[in-house]
Amino acid sequence: MFNIPVSIQYCILGAFAVILLKFFEDSSLAAEKRPNYLSPLYYFRGFVLLLMAGILGYVYFANEPIFSNRLIYFHTGASAPLIVKTLKNSLPSIFNRPN
Repeated sequence: MFNIPVSIQYCILGAFAVILLKFFEDSSLAAEKRPNYLSPLYYFRGFVLLLMAGILGYVYFANEPIFSNRLIYFHTGASAPLIVKTLKNSLPSIFNRPN
């Protein structure tokens, strides 16, 4: 059976904590500003966030010793969306279309 490294597990856990925090923040918004929790796109975005955190954990910590520093893994997973957004913004302008 495939075994997910501990570093990737904690990165995904950090991203999951960010998703939960966002969910609790969104639930306190007015009904018209709240995201549609029944939309598949809402859950797809959460899945992509978890996937990005796992990929980032693999890229950063592929050769790290197991249980090196779980707090660093967790923090990296939680900051994955910001890291990917900064990377996207640093690419040439062909990828940065105006909204």
